Amino acid sequence: MKRWMVLLCIGCSTGLWAQDTTSGPWKRGGAVGLNFSQVGLKNWSGGGENSLALNGLAALFANYKVNKLSWDNSLELGYGIVKQGDVGVRKSDDKMVFTSKFGRDAIGHWSYNGFVDFRTQFAPGYDYSKTPRARISEFMAPGYVTMAIGAQYKPDDHFFMLVSPVTGKLTFVLDEALSDAGAFGADSGKSSRSELGWLINSGYKRTLMEGIDFETKLNLFSGYKDMKHVDVIWDNQLLMKVNKYISASFVSQLVYDNDVKDPDDGKAKVQFKEVLSAGLLYKF
Repeated sequence: MKRWMVLLCIGCSTGLWAQDTTSGPWKRGGAVGLNFSQVGLKNWSGGGENSLALNGLAALFANYKVNKLSWDNSLELGYGIVKQGDVGVRKSDDKMVFTSKFGRDAIGHWSYNGFVDFRTQFAPGYDYSKTPRARISEFMAPGYVTMAIGAQYKPDDHFFMLVSPVTGKLTFVLDEALSDAGAFGADSGKSSRSELGWLINSGYKRTLMEGIDFETKLNLFSGYKDMKHVDVIWDNQLLMKVNKYISASFVSQLVYDNDVKDPDDGKAKVQFKEVLSAGLLYKF
């Protein structure tokens, strides 16, 4: 129920853009948007199909800094649906990412840090190439929790890089059918899998020009039991204020996880997703 309440909040926002605000030791901001597209055809000689698409996204942050102590938090939510022709409604985007990082300044631009990263999705995912469709994912199936202790280099508010030699990664498969199938690297019948390894977490963000903000994040993890494989999560987000009323966004994600195998050939493959959308904008 809580996950659908979050979606409702995104929908009711109808395109909000939040800029950086500072209140005492806190710096807060982000962006929330709702984008919609529709094509309707009747007796159209050029052919084609009716289509309807709706996509919501939120990228929020709240950072705290007092003397040598810092606490950075970010939340990214995304959900999209599409309906084309006589095909039923299918989701086109689905993510929930929360990160929290607590640090204490050390020397120069370096600090000691503790880091937590949580990732999952809102709704079930299906493989529509099979008949009947096959459910291949669900809320908390998979769910990822990464906890790390290390050192961070942060010369300014634009760039950071956290290096951790002590990182624990938990993979949850809280769905009985997927757990029994041994999905996402968990042993058959097990609801979770743990790994100990190293982590590099880095990010860069900047306002390219007035009304155009860019952010990229790269996450690398490798377990000590299997050092030859490195899990990769690379996120990019471009938010654009076209004019007073219209906004546009481009979001992409590249993922490689050696524990996620293609069911047809049993091999791990590079996954890529991109979402380009435009919608209403309200600035506050």
